[in-house]
Amino acid sequence: MKFNMTFLKLLLSNSIIYLAIVAIASPMDGEKEIKGVETDEESKIVRSVLNNKLSNILGYILPIHYNIELVLLNNYLRSNCIITLNIFYAKQYISFYAPDSVSIIVSTLKTNNGTVYETNHTIFMKNNIYVLDFGDVLLNGKYDLYIEYEILINIVRESFGTPYLNEDEKIEWLIATGIQRRNWYQTKKQQIFPYWDNPELGITFVISILHHPKYKALSNMPIRETKLMNYNMMWTFFHKTPLISIDSVACLVSSFHQSILSKNERILSSIWFRPQSEPHLEFAKTVIISASTFMNEWNILKKAFENPFFSFESKVDHVAIPALQKEIEQTFGFVFYREADITYNEELDPVVYKTIITRLIAHGMIQKYTGNLFRPTYLWSRTLIEGFNIFWQEYIIDKVLPNSRMMDLFVVQVQHELLYLNTYVVINSTIEYNSYPENYFHSSLSHIKGSVIWRMLERTLPLHIFSEGFIKYLNNQLSKPEATTADHLWNAMRSKLNESYPKYDFNIKDAINSWIMQKYPSVLEVTRNYSSYLVTISVQFHNKLEKHCYIPITYATESNPNFTITWTEMWLTPRDSKIEFLFQENNQWIIINLQQAGYYRVNYDIINWGKIAQYLNSEKYSNIHVLNRAQIINDAFHFAIEKKLKFSIFWELASYLAQETDYIAWYPMLKAFEFLSNIFPFLNFYPEFKGVLKFDFMQKHRISNWNLLNQSHINDRTKCLKQELAKWKCIMNDHSCEESSKHHLKWHLANLKKNKLLPGWKRWTYCNGLKTADRDTWDIVFYNYMKGNDKMFECLIYSKNSEILIHYLEIITHTVIISQISKSLYNQFHLQLESIERAYALNANIFLSILERNTKYMLTNLLNNDIIIRHRRVNEIVALIVIINNAYSMEQLDEIKEFVRKKLKYSVIPNIEYKIKTRSSEIEKQINYFRSLFNN
Repeated sequence: MKFNMTFLKLLLSNSIIYLAIVAIASPMDGEKEIKGVETDEESKIVRSVLNNKLSNILGYILPIHYNIELVLLNNYLRSNCIITLNIFYAKQYISFYAPDSVSIIVSTLKTNNGTVYETNHTIFMKNNIYVLDFGDVLLNGKYDLYIEYEILINIVRESFGTPYLNEDEKIEWLIATGIQRRNWYQTKKQQIFPYWDNPELGITFVISILHHPKYKALSNMPIRETKLMNYNMMWTFFHKTPLISIDSVACLVSSFHQSILSKNERILSSIWFRPQSEPHLEFAKTVIISASTFMNEWNILKKAFENPFFSFESKVDHVAIPALQKEIEQTFGFVFYREADITYNEELDPVVYKTIITRLIAHGMIQKYTGNLFRPTYLWSRTLIEGFNIFWQEYIIDKVLPNSRMMDLFVVQVQHELLYLNTYVVINSTIEYNSYPENYFHSSLSHIKGSVIWRMLERTLPLHIFSEGFIKYLNNQLSKPEATTADHLWNAMRSKLNESYPKYDFNIKDAINSWIMQKYPSVLEVTRNYSSYLVTISVQFHNKLEKHCYIPITYATESNPNFTITWTEMWLTPRDSKIEFLFQENNQWIIINLQQAGYYRVNYDIINWGKIAQYLNSEKYSNIHVLNRAQIINDAFHFAIEKKLKFSIFWELASYLAQETDYIAWYPMLKAFEFLSNIFPFLNFYPEFKGVLKFDFMQKHRISNWNLLNQSHINDRTKCLKQELAKWKCIMNDHSCEESSKHHLKWHLANLKKNKLLPGWKRWTYCNGLKTADRDTWDIVFYNYMKGNDKMFECLIYSKNSEILIHYLEIITHTVIISQISKSLYNQFHLQLESIERAYALNANIFLSILERNTKYMLTNLLNNDIIIRHRRVNEIVALIVIINNAYSMEQLDEIKEFVRKKLKYSVIPNIEYKIKTRSSEIEKQINYFRSLFNN
């Protein structure tokens, strides 16, 4: 039944309609006889209900099929639903859930023999439950329930709508259901048509959408037919779906553009987007195409398509949606992305955004197609399954985009961080942390540990065994769908291992179980007897319970620097917790744990550490695998701060970085900088530490022109390294950094449109360039902000010129800074008072930021100008506390104390002096810690 054409005149011709229609199907009693079900498809539905033994307070009604017609009118949304039902018990009423604020216009019930039941009246109950009273008793059997209803457009927009700007800068509405909303009061997905609350149930759907011809309609299935109607309107009819949950149903009507990503005999893949975002989606397209190709080659898609319990997707539409709450969501036939999270603007975005986008897309596709790869058991825990998804996204990206070096990044960013945290926090991957938020931190770490275990397995097995075993596991599921337990996977890998390496004795199951149960990372002690040539490898355990772990031992030597083979027949086991072997080359190093395949740290004797340092500082350093170079820095720094290795040894090792150009190898040192940065503010007041921090290797890395050169020939990782080194050189107050950034800032300000800075360098250039810039340069940045041409005003507080900063403080103390941007807000929204309050708040924040950043440089100037007691919106006590918290010497605290006694009221002096005493204690503790750290 089609809509009356009189309604077509009211159709919104300029609205974008996104309708993710979700509903959930109904229960029944599996013990009773079922009648009226005729087709094989319907029989499958009934069997699924019987198997799940579903029940529901709304009665024993089974939805079999939906025929849905949708149109968005000028004042309301109108829909026709014909729902085929099986009723199992004689009844007078039919109950169901309905959308918010729905008005039912017509509801009738029709039997197979043509009998029509009209509703006597409709009862609305709480929780959006509607009860239709048909007067006569309805016998068990199959019926067609016809419901025509409407929802006011304001309610639709409030419940499902999101406004956004189209390519003409005009507001259009995105109407969405089935996608999680931002509203705090919505605790579950919103539905847009009648439903029964059983998401486990599979149902078929036929969907039709009426829309303006300039829009494109999409749903879970490909388009079957389009038909142009009167009043310049169009019907789009979609193919019938296979059995899917109502929770999976989605529709889209929009002016989005389409780009076809891939088309083969199995599946059509496209991406849909706002036209103005197209130039910034090229990188996302590349990732989607590459990941899909890899999963198809690995039989992931084949397994999903041929699994009888998996509904076949004949197309997948990737849709970039503005303001989507979650980063990514999947449903049958669709992947929805938050637009901002997959767009990459080469002129604005730093290169690191590519890594973020790549991981997001890969993770979403993995969730879509691998949800039924594993069945949880005791040790096949949820955390290990989640860990697989994390590992698998890195693995796929590394294979399809090898220049991304994603697995190398995984080791230094994920495994290293976990080693650090796991040293102090117990992580047991078999524990399910169900409470939230108390155990959320532990649960996340458990998932991450699971991903590290997967990498350890992949690297511990001989080459290709992991991938071949996994493909065998997937192929086994095609003929035996229930073969999804851990044992099925281990057996498949063991089978492949026996075929290729029949003599390799590796008990995969025992090793995995031991890694899962391990609560802390192991520490291996490697000692060499240089007179007897004996090498001894032993393991340190936290307690006796840890001694069950299987630890793979691999090593390379200076004469045989082969870091490629990461699988081994040498293991530390619960029975053999020490390994000894002869190595007669006393003048050569030995390095354990190739490519850091094992989840453990290695501490060597001092002589071996020295030999490694000597080799690293030679031209041969690159003979050591980049992951082992990173491991050496990471382990040595850890042992140094744990006082198990002299810091002088660590600095000797780190000095090789003067010639290192690989971001992966540098990453652990960048993290070490973060740890050591706590001491940087003390350096001007405690010269003893300047001679201890051996950062001479930084001088070899020049930063001149890094932010200006055409870097298209430089790979992404090198770009990241250049940005990181430039950042840290400036944090360390390197003179070359300040001079270079000042020079380029002047060049940029001379012509903002022509002299553009590269992405990721703008803030660096402004903030560091202003440190030593003259008053004229500072004024240009300030007035650019006032005109609304620049967002780098935050960098104005970086100046080290006390006269400039005192001038800035005078401005914000006595004037409300209102930029041209703020003025435009006044005119557009008439929010003068609110905007003025925001301007006052901004001034106060700037004021406090100047105190926070510059107390250590210009305390005397701040106090002599009485700045801290003159700001109209900042309490003098608050200002003093900020100053005290950013003092780094006893002399500065004495100066503040003297000022307080002279300038403040007697009543507040005791509280301020108490704060000074507290800060004095904090400084003393910090200084004592650093002294003990560097004197070990």
